[in-house]
Amino acid sequence: MKIVEFDFTRKVNASHAAIMWNYWDHEHLYVVHENYKDAKIIHENENYAAYLLTYKIPIFRFLTSKSLNIQILENKNTLKIFNMGFLNIAIQTTITVHEFEQDHSEVKINYKFYLKGWRRVLEPFLSRMVKSWNEKTWKEDLNLKLRRTKIQRLGFKDFTGLPPLKNRQIDGKIEINLPIKRHKNSPLNVKQNNNKR
Repeated sequence: MKIVEFDFTRKVNASHAAIMWNYWDHEHLYVVHENYKDAKIIHENENYAAYLLTYKIPIFRFLTSKSLNIQILENKNTLKIFNMGFLNIAIQTTITVHEFEQDHSEVKINYKFYLKGWRRVLEPFLSRMVKSWNEKTWKEDLNLKLRRTKIQRLGFKDFTGLPPLKNRQIDGKIEINLPIKRHKNSPLNVKQNNNKR
């Protein structure tokens, strides 16, 4: 088996909470990202999520694939995502977020591809594919991170909205509570079939 790694580091004018929210907001996947076609949550709690994804293959966009993703909040700054998708290639993504000053963060993303058997011949193609994927998803998500930071500084709360004008300036650290709340009829939720056979 060969492990191939890729690293990306970016700085963004967004809070730690807004960035982690963006990575944990599974509802936006197929709405914001052109490559994602569908997502369904199987299980989720405050530091773990398992979800099914359908997505277009980077570069070979005429192909789609499905994967089971396991997302783990390793600590308050580190998120790990494991998936087995296209051509049964195991991928581990580690995302580390460091807020070095208020609403200014550094995001480090590490991808590990576990290439077994004949899949090792794909190594030369991975660099272009991963760079393209990372660049595209970062750009698609950037405005979400920036807007989330701004509205949270105004006191915005999900499913509540903004507070009265006199209370619309929030100083200090913005916190995030996982899992992110969503409507009970969200299309992300897997509908349970209660039919007994």
